[in-house]
Amino acid sequence: MSSDVLLLTRSLKTQSELYEYYGRPPHSSKSLSENIKEKCTFSNLNSYLLALFPFINVLRTYKFRVYIFDDIISGLSVACLHVPQGLALGILASLSPAYGLYTSFFPVLLYVLFGTSHHVSLGTNAVIAILTAEMVELQLEQYGLTGIKSSLNGSTDAHCTTISPDIENSGLEYKASVAAGSSFIVGLLLFIMGLCRMGFITSYLSSSFIAAFTTTGAIHIISSQIPNALGITVQPVNKPGKLIYVCIEIFKAFPHIHVATFLVSIICLIILVLVKDVINERYKNKMKMPIPIDLILVVVSTFISSYTQLLDNFGIGVIGKIPAGLPTPKLPRVSVDIIGKSAVIGIIVFVLTISMARLCEVKHGYSVDDNQELVAYGISNLGSSFFSCFPACVAPPRTIVLSTMGAKTTLSGMVSAVFVLLVILFIGEYVESLPKAVLASIIIAAIKKLLYQFKDLPMLWRVNRYDFVIFVGTVISGVFIDFPYALYVGVLLCLLTVVVQSQKSSSYTIRKVEQEGRFLDQKTHDVPLCNPKIAIFRMESSLYFATADKFVKELYKATFNPKAYRKQPDLNVEINVDQSENSGSSDERISLSKTNHENEKPVVPLTHIIIDCSSMNYIDMNGMKALIQIYSEYKPVGVTVMFGNSTNFMKTFIEKSDLSQEIDMNNVYADILDAYFAASHKK
Repeated sequence: MSSDVLLLTRSLKTQSELYEYYGRPPHSSKSLSENIKEKCTFSNLNSYLLALFPFINVLRTYKFRVYIFDDIISGLSVACLHVPQGLALGILASLSPAYGLYTSFFPVLLYVLFGTSHHVSLGTNAVIAILTAEMVELQLEQYGLTGIKSSLNGSTDAHCTTISPDIENSGLEYKASVAAGSSFIVGLLLFIMGLCRMGFITSYLSSSFIAAFTTTGAIHIISSQIPNALGITVQPVNKPGKLIYVCIEIFKAFPHIHVATFLVSIICLIILVLVKDVINERYKNKMKMPIPIDLILVVVSTFISSYTQLLDNFGIGVIGKIPAGLPTPKLPRVSVDIIGKSAVIGIIVFVLTISMARLCEVKHGYSVDDNQELVAYGISNLGSSFFSCFPACVAPPRTIVLSTMGAKTTLSGMVSAVFVLLVILFIGEYVESLPKAVLASIIIAAIKKLLYQFKDLPMLWRVNRYDFVIFVGTVISGVFIDFPYALYVGVLLCLLTVVVQSQKSSSYTIRKVEQEGRFLDQKTHDVPLCNPKIAIFRMESSLYFATADKFVKELYKATFNPKAYRKQPDLNVEINVDQSENSGSSDERISLSKTNHENEKPVVPLTHIIIDCSSMNYIDMNGMKALIQIYSEYKPVGVTVMFGNSTNFMKTFIEKSDLSQEIDMNNVYADILDAYFAASHKK
């Protein structure tokens, strides 16, 4: 039986010889003005405008008969969430329900024009609302209106101390202006980031951090709504460990629970859980749209409260007056005091929103532009800040509804905005009798799913303990110190894990398989040693300040320390060539051993070390010094250091740095096989 044999041959070439033989792409010799004229064409300008205003392309390609029904139904479904969540989160942001409705309208409208995700529902967000509340309350203290916080949400509550309407309105307007100023800063920051093409920063925050941060936010949000659900008053706390202090105050106030308010909260929670988690979830494939139980609950409870006079007869607190009509445009209050916290809010807005956009992108198979999304979030917040809106962000429940309902384009947001506008103009004044306990129940029911992320902890422990540490550390810092610290500690842990992982990057020697152009790790494969004079070393990491020292030490460990060899000439390098099964593990075959006195020369001297550079996607000055160090230290002891599998970064780095002056460029190869055969033929 005959077999065909294919023999392939090629000449050995260094990186310099490859450049000489194949040449390089020609560099552009055009001047700056010529490049500008070439790029500033009508077609390029048209493409830029279409990219900046995705809404134009949506209208051009809109398939009316195919898309319109899904967009209208999904838009109306989300609008039914926008209204109750806007009312509830307006109070959570320490403002009034009206400001929540404004934030459910203007950002949504602007995102339709500039956004690229079909399913992102911008508007009120519970995490952003509670961060906004902390900021405006702190500013209120500095403004000198302490002692009236519990009534500055525009509500009427039988348990609150009577406060002068003028002082109350003054405090509310001040807080609203601070929140609008924060929205302005958030929008400006995100818009500039979008223009600078900084959408890549999301890759530096792990999913475990985002999950932990939102979980911490859920804990704070639920704790902030318990007083409204129980009908008790808790003094606000602004110091480290405030969540613990708030919980203590809640337990102290338990004997004073308002029974009627508590019953309303329990009934609402039972209805919400029953409809959302049982009916809507179980029959979601059979229903055209989920039952808008939040909106139904708001309408029914408002009707009951209005006709039974819950406030007067039972002392149940209601949300109070909601002014009809849109707010008058005015300049937001921007101060240095809120820049830091607003910048933090801006980063959170981007991270949370782009994460949801990415999930929907993968699920539905369309493209989301990170940089354009930044522009959209920026303009949505920037423009809304002139209409008394607090910072807007994605809301996962609303986004999930859009995804489930199959929204086809961003036009579904236009439908939601029109619905919310009708509520603001004509219906808002009719929900003044809505009990605050109902809104507290809506918030708790919407947020509780974020707490389910604790169930992922066992999986994180099994799969990646770095993610486990990030999750636990973020939650602990956010719960026991304060919510903003969850962000600071979480980001710090993300960065620390990168450093730790780089320090633990795998390093090993590889060997060529006989009769094949294949190289295998000797730790995981029992590879016969083809040429004991050549050692090939690889470390799976870039070479920079955090890994440079480890790279040198691991190389010495895998081969030998040239410094010790020069100090003790009676030490010789020997590579064990015993290939028997009892010869020990493969990684023990390269060793530093004393010379046999009967045979002063080593049996198999090491002559070449090849550095596999395939993982070196980045090299800094410390990395360059490490390469120069090993090259210069091995040379005096008769060992030539060669470089193979050079990355594009390393090729450019060698040319631009001092590395080309310190090492012989004839020892730099684009391919590890070329370097190996070149070393095999050198004497």
